Amino acid sequence: MKPVLAFVFHFVVAILTIPMLALLVSFSIVYLVARHIAFSATNPQQFYSDHLFLLVFITGLWVAYLVCDTFKSKSAVWVWIPAFIAFALRVVMWRSTGSVLFHSSVVEHFFTADCQIQNWRDTDFASHCSDKLFLMQVVIGMFGYSAGATVQRIVQSGRRSDSVSS
Repeated sequence: MKPVLAFVFHFVVAILTIPMLALLVSFSIVYLVARHIAFSATNPQQFYSDHLFLLVFITGLWVAYLVCDTFKSKSAVWVWIPAFIAFALRVVMWRSTGSVLFHSSVVEHFFTADCQIQNWRDTDFASHCSDKLFLMQVVIGMFGYSAGATVQRIVQSGRRSDSVSS
């Protein structure tokens, strides 16, 4: 029962905190730094829209490293599986709706769609951008969380082997 509860704990932490932290951190700290390095983003919304996946992955990596340092569990590495299943089901549902002739590719629809948050009032924004801005944020955040848990386990095992050899 303990491994199941640990998995649920890591899953809930990942699904609830990563998207919000990515949003908060990118709007404040990351945008201010990036604004001085690269002038491509004219406002925080455009910066977040353009760099969404990278920000979410790095946030997931960071959160998992911190959480798994305190709450050690082997199951944190596997939180990407339910997110991947949800993504696969969404792809199947998306492919089954509408005409095959008018569907864009999976990569274009879920990863490279031109979705700017400041255009949220457009009539086709919800149908065109919800998968990229909401679903993929959770999926990539879960992959980042699993990667962060893996990195933390590798670092922790390196520390143990160093302390044993000393």
